[in-house]
Amino acid sequence: MKPLKAISDLIPIPSYTVIILCFFFPFFLIKCGDTTLMSIKGTDLVTGVSKQTMNERMKESLKNSSPFGSAFGNESDSSSSNSDSEYTPLTGSKDKKDNENIPPSPFVIIAFLAAVAGIIIQFIKSIKKKYMYHIIISLVGLVSLLVFYLTFQSKMEGLGNNKVGMGLGSGVTISYGFGTAFYLCGALFLVILLFYGAFSYYLKNDPKAIYGSSDQKTES
Repeated sequence: MKPLKAISDLIPIPSYTVIILCFFFPFFLIKCGDTTLMSIKGTDLVTGVSKQTMNERMKESLKNSSPFGSAFGNESDSSSSNSDSEYTPLTGSKDKKDNENIPPSPFVIIAFLAAVAGIIIQFIKSIKKKYMYHIIISLVGLVSLLVFYLTFQSKMEGLGNNKVGMGLGSGVTISYGFGTAFYLCGALFLVILLFYGAFSYYLKNDPKAIYGSSDQKTES
């Protein structure tokens, strides 16, 4: 068996599994300098998340990242309302309800389901020409993440890097960006797409590169 054939049998399950695991890590980050104020996981974008939950995460992150968090103890709780008002650009205007849900993203849902479908298809032995399914699945997943990225970026254009006054004179810079897990998902979908694209090319034009001269057969 040639290396291309062996890799085609091994690459799908680990790749799709890593993609799924990435959804449990931050897809989107809100930072103050080098400090992460809040992170939105891929699962949050699949199921939706309430603004109250986001506020609580931000308060907890501020409490943990502050060098004075342990020293002030309960005082950090009393000052949380002030922090909340100071960071209102991050969580929306005050007149919105805290329990208002940020809806799930259909593009992120499609990417997640594509990874799940890839694993299922690889496990079903009766399916023939699995490489075609993986090309379609990886393309759908990659395009979905790309569309989400572009649409989300367009929404955040007006926010960019915002300066928020903290009562300390100069204020601090709030930045928005995508997490490593998001880029890793896109990269893995791209790797799968490129590999099976090359696999399909060699299968049609040079089957010996996949099966060898003595073991040519139709891809199953």
